[in-house]
Amino acid sequence: MCSSYASEGSVALPFCNASCNTNSLVAVGDEEGGIRLLDSSMDEDAGFSGAYLGFRPHMNSIMDLEFSSDDMLLATASGDQTSLIIDMTTQRPIHCLSNHSSSVKRVQFQPASNNKVLATCSRDGNVNIWDLRCKGFERPALQVQCSLESETENAATTAPPKMLYPHVLNTIEGAHAYTTSHKSTMDKNDAPPIGRTDITVTSLAFLSPGRENLFVTASEASASVRLWDLRTAHNNRRGRPVIPLSTTQEPESHVKYRRFGLTSMAFGGDGSRLYTLCRDNTVYTYSTSHLILGHAPELSLHNNRPRRTGGSDKDGLGPLYGFRHPRLQISSFYVKLAVRKANHDHPEMLATGSSDHCPILFPTDERYLNSPVKTPTESLPSRTSLFTTRSGLRRTNSGIGLSGRLEDTIPIHQSGTPLIEGHQKEVTGLSWTPSGELITVSDDYSARCWREGSEARELRNGGETEGKRWMCGWADMKDSIDDEDE
Repeated sequence: MCSSYASEGSVALPFCNASCNTNSLVAVGDEEGGIRLLDSSMDEDAGFSGAYLGFRPHMNSIMDLEFSSDDMLLATASGDQTSLIIDMTTQRPIHCLSNHSSSVKRVQFQPASNNKVLATCSRDGNVNIWDLRCKGFERPALQVQCSLESETENAATTAPPKMLYPHVLNTIEGAHAYTTSHKSTMDKNDAPPIGRTDITVTSLAFLSPGRENLFVTASEASASVRLWDLRTAHNNRRGRPVIPLSTTQEPESHVKYRRFGLTSMAFGGDGSRLYTLCRDNTVYTYSTSHLILGHAPELSLHNNRPRRTGGSDKDGLGPLYGFRHPRLQISSFYVKLAVRKANHDHPEMLATGSSDHCPILFPTDERYLNSPVKTPTESLPSRTSLFTTRSGLRRTNSGIGLSGRLEDTIPIHQSGTPLIEGHQKEVTGLSWTPSGELITVSDDYSARCWREGSEARELRNGGETEGKRWMCGWADMKDSIDDEDE
């Protein structure tokens, strides 16, 4: 069994988490800029109850984390307007990515770049592309603490380390701002839907290897996804704005009712589907091949000819279908989603956070979407010891009952399974470990490790006898599922 981590001393609200790619460690970032590494392995004696190690690279909230493919580097996105690249062998920052003027919302390594190229997006509306091989300048790393437990002593006795500040390779300014090229598709009496250039870019994701030069972005303003080619840096050098390859159509229900932003995005395991988490309490699924409609050589595998002109004149297809569940409520932009790739005996699975105090699982195998609802494999979290609680931020559930007011024109599948009794407040960050466990963090100051197994059935059916349910959670399945054979 695993348990949520509990640290001595001050307690900070966990904001995000990221799992390693080659081992069972998980990094959890908090609102005070600290990072704790937890071990999700079942063979670990200490289990999930204590931090493997902890350090504080930022003095402001950590919004996002991502490990490099070999787990030697950890990239952070912070409310202090910077991203750090941390050498995990020493837990020291070696690069500082500093070109945003507001909180950094997402950071991601480009696939197949040997962990040298990254992209960041921010509340300032911009997307930055970074190459760690670019020249920069070196200066001391300010406000960096090596240990969460002895930070005062370290600050007094240790000289600030130095790190490299590389120059930004390319900046997409106002990535989701309203552009004049969209006016041709609007009635001349319509007012522009977006009047600002600093529309928050809430998420980004690179396409799978073979198309890794392409990436998509999402914003707070609408459910449209924009597709970009990072090789268009020549436009900046010539003084021209970087233009998206395409912009997907919004769901028709949004056009008729109102616009809703996206909080998170992730590609499926084979790269053919893009999943977006929308503030209308829906997960929308897009076809990667139709992010550009019509002739689209840019989406061909290993295309080595970037388009030099044009851009937003092209549209992409809207969502193919969506997922909903009564307990999927998105009341803030902190709620994220994550995809587990299919491997060994584990099918591909989509997990989302929720403002209704539970993560929710959705199976993604489209062979079963039009059949009677298939239930995801049971999942079970471990017993947990929660952080010492304190009052947190209050967020309103403005989207409750929204699905009943939307006139959907695409299939909406009610096939999710909530993992209940594991958290007491909004579930925000999620990640999947290489062995298939789900790690969730919540506003209740806890991190949870959920595993597949028959013990979830015992918890559901056993009632409160012998205290077995104490501080445990389980998959909320239909009664008929428990009558079936294992």
